[in-house]
Amino acid sequence: MTCYIEEKLAIETKWLIENNIFSKRSYENYKGLGKIKILQTGGNGRKALIEYASIPDQYKKKVEAKIGDPRKKDKYSHFRSFLKPDRDAITFFSNYKLQDGRFLPTETAKEYCTNVMFLNAIIDTYNSTISFRRSSGGSKQGVWLTLTEIVADLKDEFKHTLPGNELRLRDRLNRYRDEGYTSLIHRNFGNNNSRKVNEQLEKLILSIYVMNNKPYANMVQSIYLEFLAGKFDIVDISTGEVFHKFDFYNDKDQPITISEATVWNYINDPKNKAIVDSMRNDAHSYNNMHRPHMHRHKPEFGLSKISLDDRDLPRKMFDGKRVKAYYAYDVASEALIGTAYSKSKDRNLFIDCLRNMFRFLDRNQLGFPLEVEVEHHLVNTFKGDLMQAGVMFPFVRFCNPGNSQEKHAEHFIRSKKLGVEKRNHEGIGRFYSKLEANRPKLQKEWNEDGLQVVEKRYDYNELVADDIKDIEIYNSALHSNQKKYPNMSRLDVLKLHMNKLATPFNKAMVARYVGDVTETSIIRNQYLFVKQGKYILPSADVLSSLKPNNYTVKAYYLPNDDGTIPEVFIYQNDEYLAQCSQIGTFNTSQAEQTDQDRLNYTEQSKYISHFDKLIKDGRKHKTTKVEIISNTDLSENEPEIFTPSRKETIDFDKYQEDDSDMNWEEMGVTSI
Repeated sequence: MTCYIEEKLAIETKWLIENNIFSKRSYENYKGLGKIKILQTGGNGRKALIEYASIPDQYKKKVEAKIGDPRKKDKYSHFRSFLKPDRDAITFFSNYKLQDGRFLPTETAKEYCTNVMFLNAIIDTYNSTISFRRSSGGSKQGVWLTLTEIVADLKDEFKHTLPGNELRLRDRLNRYRDEGYTSLIHRNFGNNNSRKVNEQLEKLILSIYVMNNKPYANMVQSIYLEFLAGKFDIVDISTGEVFHKFDFYNDKDQPITISEATVWNYINDPKNKAIVDSMRNDAHSYNNMHRPHMHRHKPEFGLSKISLDDRDLPRKMFDGKRVKAYYAYDVASEALIGTAYSKSKDRNLFIDCLRNMFRFLDRNQLGFPLEVEVEHHLVNTFKGDLMQAGVMFPFVRFCNPGNSQEKHAEHFIRSKKLGVEKRNHEGIGRFYSKLEANRPKLQKEWNEDGLQVVEKRYDYNELVADDIKDIEIYNSALHSNQKKYPNMSRLDVLKLHMNKLATPFNKAMVARYVGDVTETSIIRNQYLFVKQGKYILPSADVLSSLKPNNYTVKAYYLPNDDGTIPEVFIYQNDEYLAQCSQIGTFNTSQAEQTDQDRLNYTEQSKYISHFDKLIKDGRKHKTTKVEIISNTDLSENEPEIFTPSRKETIDFDKYQEDDSDMNWEEMGVTSI
């Protein structure tokens, strides 16, 4: 609507016409008579602008009735539009160090940043004005004089220290263009040579500070001053270079002395603090304190990703050790879906956790996890098979060693510990926790070894039972994001918001990699023994997949929590053959038979009937009756070859009738 051009107030022609300030015809008449001054013609994206001062007074009154007096708006608005803080300048002057190691005074740094802001605005305003004048046929004359007046008028408002003289202002701007931010620093604050000395001094101070004995700031100062006094030399071990004390002399050939505060400033400079801490502290502390981290959000659907991690249960056993636990969490729902416990942390603990997880998923009729997130410590040994992407899980993520904050499970373990466990048990927390409420209360008593901390001890089975109960409470508790999952527990989210791609898992494959295994043999072409239990082949057709004269197979299985084995999966030479279920027996007394007995009887009869049919079909299609006839005359002395008569030959034809009407009950009885 309104703007300033060369500090002249302009108003849009289109706005005047659309708001009935004057008609288009009146505008053309005033324009033709030269009674209004055109500051900018319209077209090619430009807006037609009229100088406000040239509009007749009767029209100004109409404008002021609608928007007020536009002349009362900020003065120098065109120049003000270019006044923007220079973030690079703020960083430069905030971190600039003087020769003695001190930073620039705060007020001085502000002054320099304000001056930079004005110098940048002068450059932008000058370029904008010159560009406009060239397009409208104007000249450069008077631009610098106007800019000098503007800078002088705004001095009190912005507190800059730029000169009010045109020549001096232009000289200051030229030096700024050539030398950058350094040109604004007063020579009393040092020059480039002093900065080089400062860099050497900074390197030496930091190098002393990161020595293996981890000296204090006052020790660093003392070592440096003794070095200047010539009491000893300092050598760079990596290069063999010797630091020379004369490199730490100023322009007046005097040694540069430092205070303890100077040392403190150097080592606590933000750009130096992370460097020295990375060398003085362990990698875990440095990572959690300084190293930038990834920003992420959790998946929305259950079984999109699971996260596994180990932990020590917080309360101790009678022997002073802690129970080792391994957990598997669903990341989206936060539900704990797999657990394992042991007195030692080994590979079996991880495998037992996976077994428990798959039993949980099978019991709740859930799908197969699409991605697994694991740590290196125990799981790294499975990297080439079980934990290789595509073998069991479509995606596998190995978290970076030492970066505990990366694992989702780490956060869930903390939530369970400081939530459910802290509510239900005593002694939960860490003695060195920053939060007082998370530091367990210590009980101490005197004995022959002095004042000792007394901790309550527990039985292994008691600790495991308590943790299982805590898990039930944890899973039944409300999900942490109630805004997204209102009134839903963690298990509700897992079951009702499961990823559709998480299809039912292949039990045979799971048993092959994380189940128990035993070598056994197929007996009577029907069943096999596993843990004193009989398991029947699903069909006699499986026999055709066996290697010649080899009935030995490996049976893999996942036992239930109570130790029972509902089914086994048999492999031969690492090739999957079949799933075998436990044989259901039947009562031989018909008077005592139940419906289950009769069902078991029928299933066994079907198997035997199918097996007999395979044998009959094999005799019919794979064999035939043959007789061997000699093609030479037999001598009288040669023994006679005995040929059985037809009556003595067993005729199997009568057993090859159609078995569609076969009485399975009668077949079963005759086969017992």
